Amino acid sequence: MFRIFAAVLFTIFSCYAAGQDTVNMKDSQGRKQGFWRKADSAGHVVYDGHFKDGIPAGIFHYYYPDGKLKTLSVVTNRGKLAMTTSYFPNGRKMAAGRYLNEKKDSTWQFFSETAETLVSEENYKNGLAEGVSKVYYPEGGLSEQRTYKNGIPDGPWEQYYTEGKLKLKGGYQAGEKHGALKTFFISGQVMMSGQYVSGHQAGTWLFYNDKGAIAKKETYLNGRLVKVEAAGK
Repeated sequence: MFRIFAAVLFTIFSCYAAGQDTVNMKDSQGRKQGFWRKADSAGHVVYDGHFKDGIPAGIFHYYYPDGKLKTLSVVTNRGKLAMTTSYFPNGRKMAAGRYLNEKKDSTWQFFSETAETLVSEENYKNGLAEGVSKVYYPEGGLSEQRTYKNGIPDGPWEQYYTEGKLKLKGGYQAGEKHGALKTFFISGQVMMSGQYVSGHQAGTWLFYNDKGAIAKKETYLNGRLVKVEAAGK
């Protein structure tokens, strides 16, 4: 009877030890293998997930200090690709997108903490903003879009009224406002028009009333206002 009890006890202990051994293990080459859980100095779990030959593989969870889920990542392609969703402390979705070689890539979406409505969409390449980025009104309509190259604004820039009508049309070059810029009344009538050169207002700027008549002219030189003319002069 004692031998049977001892055998059962040994089996239970062996299973328990084996279970413990499956957490935070490294192979003979020092590479992480299997399930890992990392905690901070206060004992709060920072993340848990699986490794294969030292490379993240599969589902990873990252946590706030209170234990709530902060980020969920699904890692594939030998650690190169991670489809990621982040959450606010209240549990609502904060952002969703993918990492390629640990850098933001392709389209990312960002959400409101209070209503989880879409706030913005941004495109990335090699960790830098690339292509068209969009900002949305809380009601869901497009508020603004601008084009990026290598992480800086470069290309068309537009803003819209909540009704969807064009509010502003301009552009950027190498991170600076550049080229023609126009703003519009909600009726579609031009409100203001002028030119930017490397971030500075240049030449004559025209300001219109809602009837389409010129109300004022301003002249700029290297970004400095040098002349103002009232309507009719």
